[in-house]
Amino acid sequence: MADGTELTFDQRMEIMRSITLGSETYGEGIAYEQATRFYLEHLVDECAERIRMDCPGLPSRVDLLISVTGFSPRPTIVVCKVLQPRRLVVIPSENARGSVNDIARHVIGPTGLQQADFVQRRCTPTDPLSIYHVVKDELELLAREDERAVSYIDITGGRKVMSATAALAAWQLDLGLCYLDGEWDPVLRQAVPGRDRLLLLDNPTSLFGEQEMNAADHAFDGGAYEAARNRFDELAVRLARPIEARFWGALSRLYQAWCDLDLVSLPDAIDGVRRTLSPMQRQLPASAATRLAAQLEFLEQLVNRDPRALLLSFNLLDDHYRKVGRHDFAALFSYRTIERCLVGRLAAQNPTFDPKAPSYDLLTNDVPALRQAYRSVCDAVDGPKPGRALPRNLGVFAAAALLQAQGDAVTDPAELATATDLQELRKLAEARNQSVLAHGEESVSPKISADLNRKALRVLRAYWQLTYPGEDLDGIRAELAFLSAEDSGK
Repeated sequence: MADGTELTFDQRMEIMRSITLGSETYGEGIAYEQATRFYLEHLVDECAERIRMDCPGLPSRVDLLISVTGFSPRPTIVVCKVLQPRRLVVIPSENARGSVNDIARHVIGPTGLQQADFVQRRCTPTDPLSIYHVVKDELELLAREDERAVSYIDITGGRKVMSATAALAAWQLDLGLCYLDGEWDPVLRQAVPGRDRLLLLDNPTSLFGEQEMNAADHAFDGGAYEAARNRFDELAVRLARPIEARFWGALSRLYQAWCDLDLVSLPDAIDGVRRTLSPMQRQLPASAATRLAAQLEFLEQLVNRDPRALLLSFNLLDDHYRKVGRHDFAALFSYRTIERCLVGRLAAQNPTFDPKAPSYDLLTNDVPALRQAYRSVCDAVDGPKPGRALPRNLGVFAAAALLQAQGDAVTDPAELATATDLQELRKLAEARNQSVLAHGEESVSPKISADLNRKALRVLRAYWQLTYPGEDLDGIRAELAFLSAEDSGK
């Protein structure tokens, strides 16, 4: 009979069909075995080349191919010729001895694998751990040679339970997964040669990303915005539906810039959220979308150095850092909130008043009387001190003492109207000043952080009521508080 030499692909296909039908013979064995032999000797290389040409995203390098093999050697041989791995590990099902021999004959040779790079590993087909350990052992062996090695598992052949457990192993170990698909021919009792296609399946955790999205969500909710952004950005490249990952990556970047008060990076971060928000509108609850719109408008004011936005940011970041357990940062923002409110009340008396180099004649026509009132306030706090002068620069305590000396309306609602109030404020300020983020070497305790936070909020409410009458501060703070994954309806 014809041996397939110098025939077209279609002519060789007809010979294979004739062999299957018994019209021609090709060596020993039943018709199916003869037809398979003819295919492997005269068709498989061209079939593999066709698949390579038509397979988008084919990896340029595969270091290890693990193939589940059954009665037919064809799938393993085809996939091996397509992926051209440096090493092939075959996991055969029962009674697959002949298939393994055929695989070896057709993948080992001058243009294929070396003998040492072809391995057969047996396992218990119905035991998922058995296949898992085979795969894991091979990966560890390869990793010792190259940590960046690319590995795939082919689940085309073998018993269904073996393919299922091999897929589970691939998903658990984060490997590439492939499957040889084709059009079944009932006469040939196998896929039609030349119409095969290799499906490269992403790991489901990569394709749908639920577990990795959950991990990124946890990082986001924990305030680790840089880590969350990196996770979301990686997922946005790999996911089948990257819309959500892109949005949360952009929001992570925005919140990180806000936490750092990075006013240089904020404009680009704001634009990034706006670009990714539109495709997410249907997925976000209306309440979350409303809050986010308010935040974007607020952050644009912050970029423009709006004093009101900066003060609110101090307070919001105080809440945020305390919530995630970063009490030194929280204390820093508590202090800045109190300081900005108190100094703001003094500056409101005269816009040209500079708290860093104060000229007290800008606040009063009777500086000696102010000096005496200030002395009386401070003497009540820590005892008389001869020669006490007006402060040369205004910190939290000095500003509060000056406001009390003036009888300013903020002192009573802010609980800064008595000597005891000022003593408490001084203790809190000193605790903050001993922080590693200020002038000391101590860590701020959760209790001190909470006390500072409460004091800062009380001062802010008093200041806000006088400066922005009629505005609902608590409502504004709630609207501007950082979103969490839970707020988004996840």
